[in-house]
Amino acid sequence: MLTEQQVRESLNEVLVPGAMRSLGGLNLVREVAISDRRIKITLASAALSSESQDWIKTRTQEILEKIPEASEVEIEFTEAKPSELNKIGHIIAIMSGKGGVGKSLVASLTAIALKRQGNEVGILDADITGSSIPRMFGITARLSGSESGILPALSRSGIEVMSINLLLPREDDAVIWRGPLIGKVITQFWEDVLWGKLFLRRYQLRRGRRRSDDCCMGVMAAEPALSQAVWLLKRLKKRILLKLGRLTRGKSQMPQVGCLRKADIVLSWQQIH
Repeated sequence: MLTEQQVRESLNEVLVPGAMRSLGGLNLVREVAISDRRIKITLASAALSSESQDWIKTRTQEILEKIPEASEVEIEFTEAKPSELNKIGHIIAIMSGKGGVGKSLVASLTAIALKRQGNEVGILDADITGSSIPRMFGITARLSGSESGILPALSRSGIEVMSINLLLPREDDAVIWRGPLIGKVITQFWEDVLWGKLFLRRYQLRRGRRRSDDCCMGVMAAEPALSQAVWLLKRLKKRILLKLGRLTRGKSQMPQVGCLRKADIVLSWQQIH
């Protein structure tokens, strides 16, 4: 007997062009209807170009028609926003009171560690003026998508990455923006990007300097699922430590995973799980 679970498992064989993740992984499968031996699939069109939709429709039909119990397959697309499809389990912000302390390194290494444990992980590079995450993962390709959304880049290690550098004509082009505009761009990164289903999304925030606090607070206020913060300090100065503590715990009521010095990378993954 043909079951919905059987159909959904088959749909996981379809990898979305540009993202190289399955329809289920991107949470694009909106409905699976089975009547006798007829299958009707409703997929979300968020961030998919017309060419991608045609390819997905053809590929999905090919796979589902291989199911012995299926006699007819119908596929349709429905409009949806990426923010309606994204299902993020945990969100962690990585910030510091100074520049050059290793936020990108910590974000990258912890993301890789979680990916090796079998989790789906993404990194939102919120350091708009000094992005380095794409270079660390060897990503040079431009992002793809449509008017309804953007598909994040997928690294060779299977980690999704969204960064301003992947939208610029050249990697070394300068971005000279102020706090409010940067905050708006970061908002678009989580609302207009199709992340799909992730165990963890990491925010690598802008280095601590004037006007960057507005950016950090904007992220915390707009992300109700933001659960933890990691600080990095070049030197454990009391003034910087207190400022970051009040920023995360005092104003946003956000739990803190820990505080790291430049050479100390110690995180309790039990706190994340």
